[in-house]
Amino acid sequence: MTKKNKFSNPYLKLSSAAFQMTAIIGGFTWLGTWLDKKFHADSLYTIVLALSGVGVGLYVIIKEVNSLNREK
Repeated sequence: MTKKNKFSNPYLKLSSAAFQMTAIIGGFTWLGTWLDKKFHADSLYTIVLALSGVGVGLYVIIKEVNSLNREK
């Protein structure tokens, strides 16, 4: 039998996942702008990495929601 933590609020877990998603997208976009400046590209890296960041961020959110559903 597992004992639930009284501070285990699903809303808090999802809000932290939202901050993680924001950090992931921001980090990927920053890396894209840095690569664009370094290689003198016209926003190619920024667009590709920003969209990749959205994909990775969605993966994190889906993984977190699935883990919350398993806890119930």
